[in-house]
Amino acid sequence: MSRRKPFTLVEVVVVIVIMVLTGAVAVSAMRTDSTSRLIRRTTNEFRSLCSRVRYKAMEMGEDRMVVYDPEKRIFSMARPTQNLEEEMDYEDGFVPLDGAKWELPEEFELTTDENRPLEVFRFYPDGGASGKWNLTLAVAGKDIAMEISVAKLTGAVISREKGRGE
Repeated sequence: MSRRKPFTLVEVVVVIVIMVLTGAVAVSAMRTDSTSRLIRRTTNEFRSLCSRVRYKAMEMGEDRMVVYDPEKRIFSMARPTQNLEEEMDYEDGFVPLDGAKWELPEEFELTTDENRPLEVFRFYPDGGASGKWNLTLAVAGKDIAMEISVAKLTGAVISREKGRGE
């Protein structure tokens, strides 16, 4: 009768490593984002859009704006109108440009008083900026939000996590 050899230490370690890796992949695949993580990720995406618009203003030597269209829930890049003829074609005071666009995710709410495209931030060729209003991104039904503004001198996009009541 032949005797079976026991498992070696290396074989046991290899099996344990495989089980741990499989478990880690399964947990990360099933895990949903927390509200806080979702707000931070969304804020980073919006900051990325603003950075692209700011760099485009510096590259082109002309003002560029971040504009929000509440009907489509899209933030996009635009150029301010330069003369009276253009202003007649574009009553909002800006010309939409192709390129930098970002859609507000479904989970978020952002309300405005007007139902037409609005200028959110304007970036200047020197890297500075002006903000028409502070932006607050909030997940519907949650008590956490992210307030976003722009530094006028440097054009840096500033974000601060806050509760709904603040």
